Amino acid sequence: MAYDFYSLVITVLNGLSEVLVLGAGFGGLAAAVELRRLLPQEHSVTVVDRRDMFSMGFMNLWLMVGEKSMPRECLFPVKGVEKRGVRFINEEIVEIDPASRKVVTSGNVYTPDVVVVALGAEYAFDAVPGFREHAHNFYDLMGAYAAQNMLKDFTHGHIAILIAKPPYKCPPAPYEAALLIDSYMRRRGLRDKVEIDVYTPEPQPMPAAGPVGKRVEQFLTERGIRFHPRKQVKQIMDRRLVFEDDEAEFDLLLGVPPHRAPKPVRESPLVDETGWIPVNPQTMETRFRNVYAIGDVTSVKLPNGMFLPKAGVFAEAMALVAARRIAATLQNKPAEELFNGVGYCFFEVGEGQAGKIVANFFADPAPSIMFEPPSPRYRDEKVEFGNVRLSNWLL
Repeated sequence: MAYDFYSLVITVLNGLSEVLVLGAGFGGLAAAVELRRLLPQEHSVTVVDRRDMFSMGFMNLWLMVGEKSMPRECLFPVKGVEKRGVRFINEEIVEIDPASRKVVTSGNVYTPDVVVVALGAEYAFDAVPGFREHAHNFYDLMGAYAAQNMLKDFTHGHIAILIAKPPYKCPPAPYEAALLIDSYMRRRGLRDKVEIDVYTPEPQPMPAAGPVGKRVEQFLTERGIRFHPRKQVKQIMDRRLVFEDDEAEFDLLLGVPPHRAPKPVRESPLVDETGWIPVNPQTMETRFRNVYAIGDVTSVKLPNGMFLPKAGVFAEAMALVAARRIAATLQNKPAEELFNGVGYCFFEVGEGQAGKIVANFFADPAPSIMFEPPSPRYRDEKVEFGNVRLSNWLL
C-alpha cells in the first residue's frame, strides 16, 4: 500500500495544538507520557479510554496461579496519568473518521490535530461456538481470577489450554500458563494426578520466533505437558473440544479467544484485508495524514512474510517512536526516530524462574532471536519491568 510520507501538517492556532491518544493500554500510556515529556505546555496531550483502570496482561498469569490473590492487586487507576500532565477522559470511542481526524465518543466529538490510535485488540468469543460458555479466558483479569478459583479445587483430571486462532497478543503466554500450572500442581503434590495439554492451530509455539519456539516445545515435553500443533478448534461443547480432524476431552479449559480490532477501528477506513491497521513499519504513520497507530491494533509485515507479534514491549517501542516524531514535528525539528523491530520479553517457566527472549524482528531474511536460559534473575527483571512502567506512567 502507499503510505503518506509527507511531513506532519498541523494547523496551529495561537501556538496551540492537540494530540489525542485513543486507548490507555501499554502503547497509549507510553505515547501520552512521552509526548507530555517532550512537548511545551501550550500543546495539549489527552488520553481517551472507556476503562478507568489499567492492568498488565502478564499479571493475569500470577493471579491465575495464586501469586496475586485478588484482581484489585493488578489494577491501577488510569487517572494517575494526570500526575504526568496528561489529561484523561473516561469515555468510549464510538467512531473514528481518520480523513478528518474526527473522533466520536460516548460523550463528545473531538477534532484534534494529531490522533494516535492505540486501542489494542478485543475478543471475538462468538467466532468459536461454545467458547464463552465453556472456557476460562485467562487473558482477561476476571477470567484469570475464575481460573484461580477452579485450580484451587482441582485435584485430578485433565486441564486443556487452547489457542483458538492467531494472531493473539503475548504469544508466549499460553505456554507460560501451562508451565506455571505444572509448577503449581507439583507444589501441591498433585502433578501425577493431573494431565496438561496445549492445543494450537499453529505448527509450533510462537512461529515468528523460529527456533525459540522449538525450545519452548522442549520445555513442555520435559515437564510432561502434551503439545498438539495444527489443531483448529471448530466448536467447544461440555468437556469436549471439537477440532477440524478430531475431538479431545477436558475437565478444565483455559482458553485464548480469537482476537480482532475493536469495533470503531474495524468500521473505519483505517484497516486493510488483515482486519488490522497497516502502518509504516518504521514511523507508525497510517495512510491518513496526522494519524498514527501503535501496538496490538496494528499489522506490521516482516521481511519473511510473517507479522510482528502483538506484545506490550512492541506497543511501548512503537509509542515512543510515534511520540518522538510527533513532538519533533510540532516543534519544527527533524523527525528522525525510527522503529527498528527490536524487543524482548520474559518467558516464565515456574519455580520462580524465567528466561529472556531478545529479538530483532526486522532482520532479513528472517528474525534474529536469542533465548537466555531460565534463572531467578530474569524473573526478578520481569517484576522490575512492570514496576518501572507503572512508576513512569501512573504511580
